Amino acid sequence: MKVNGKLVKEPWYELKENNFIEFNNKKYGLSDLQKKAENKVYYLLNKPKGILCTFKDDFGRKTINDLIKGKIEERVFYVGRLDYDSSGLLLLTNDGDLANYLLRPENKVTKVYEVLVKGSPSKKELQMLEEGITLETGYKTMKSKVKILKKQKDLSLLQISLNEGKKRQIKLMIKALGYKVIELKRIKFGPWSIKEVPKPGNIKSLGSMEEVKNRLLSDF
Repeated sequence: MKVNGKLVKEPWYELKENNFIEFNNKKYGLSDLQKKAENKVYYLLNKPKGILCTFKDDFGRKTINDLIKGKIEERVFYVGRLDYDSSGLLLLTNDGDLANYLLRPENKVTKVYEVLVKGSPSKKELQMLEEGITLETGYKTMKSKVKILKKQKDLSLLQISLNEGKKRQIKLMIKALGYKVIELKRIKFGPWSIKEVPKPGNIKSLGSMEEVKNRLLSDF
């Protein structure tokens, strides 16, 4: 980073109002940096299967960064991780407060998944999921909602709604019943639906902080 044309290495360097900063071959005034820091952004992404929920991979696998490069200028992070082989709705933002709010179970922000399962779980087994089931990690899940969408031969398509989101939770819930998840897709995250970004790789801006808050309020 350069300040007024001079290279600066000290992280504690104090900027003044008339300073201009050069970074990555771009020039900024102090007010530009302040506005940039205050500018909160919110995007929906339809994550395809075969994409890592990270922004860099040492093994050269495709990441979220490959999807958003050239489309989202701001530095963002994802809210609500999805596995490499899972797909569906992700929220991208630089608003840490919103991320914390969305992920806290007590705020009851519902996440809905379509889950293709190998086998045919009984109604009693699905009721166990709804009431809370103990995972191999020892954690007992909170209550959830489970619907059977379709059954065909030895496959079952379920819809599972959660207000929490432990790592690999749905896969572990299904495993606790003795079955295996074949495919998993998040179709809803709070008030936002996969219909807003219908194709894998689609990205949509959610507008301002005020608009995002209004959408959240409308979901209760």
